[in-house]
Amino acid sequence: MSRFRALGALLAALLLAGCQGGREQQESESRAITVTGAFGSVPVVTFDAPLELRESGIETLIEGEGRTLASGDPALLAITAYDGDDGTILADRGAGEPRNLLLTPEDVGEELAGVLDGTREGSRLLMTQPVDDGGPDLMLVVVIDVLHTRATGEAVAPPEDVPVITLDEAGAPAVTMPEGIDEPAELRVVPLIDGEGPQVLPGQQVIVQYTAWNWDDGSVYDSTWANGAVPATITVNDTFPGLRDGIADQTVGSQVMLLIPPALARGTDSLLMVVDILAATGEGEVAED
Repeated sequence: MSRFRALGALLAALLLAGCQGGREQQESESRAITVTGAFGSVPVVTFDAPLELRESGIETLIEGEGRTLASGDPALLAITAYDGDDGTILADRGAGEPRNLLLTPEDVGEELAGVLDGTREGSRLLMTQPVDDGGPDLMLVVVIDVLHTRATGEAVAPPEDVPVITLDEAGAPAVTMPEGIDEPAELRVVPLIDGEGPQVLPGQQVIVQYTAWNWDDGSVYDSTWANGAVPATITVNDTFPGLRDGIADQTVGSQVMLLIPPALARGTDSLLMVVDILAATGEGEVAED
């Protein structure tokens, strides 16, 4: 079996062991492997290479407090794989880039689907797996961060002159339009949840949940929440101006309300959007001084 095949094909006979750790440094149950780096970032994994060949194993380094995953649910996973022979990252496997998947055997493999069923978002898992790439067997080391599929962070009290947003138990937004709220003449960005992740940069791809309403009649224009709560991936530079400018410089984990005039939207009507910023990938474009 090649170490470069889909991750699901590498997961077999896994043992789930509870081993909690802090968010900056975690050690494996055997203390043979140390993982450093904040949750959601590319971890640094250290061990004495080559790793001794042993049975497969998986343990929980960080116990999350978010939504509990269930079979068929959307799952946002950041997966980083390391060669147990020399400790190098297997860059072709994504190197920590978030993957927007469904928790099904088809998307993540039968074994990983079983392991993740019941895992809470915010968890970090460490997997070790023997593989055979045609030569001597070696150990594969994989760190899996189970990212959040809704905004996380500190709630921000919005001003009184904007629509009122409420969230259901899953995090899906609904809107109430008080009397006297004027249609936007320019883009307005209203923070609702202040995330603690990195800033969104031009040129990046951003994974989001959102609902957009037509301003005139309040009908839903588009919504990931209405389509199975499966997050969408957008390229910042390629989306329409109101959304592009509205999420630029916002932090991952945030939720923002966007009041978008027709000239910056997709038609003749203004849009109201609520956007959860879940992850950002790619280096992006840093503005020059």
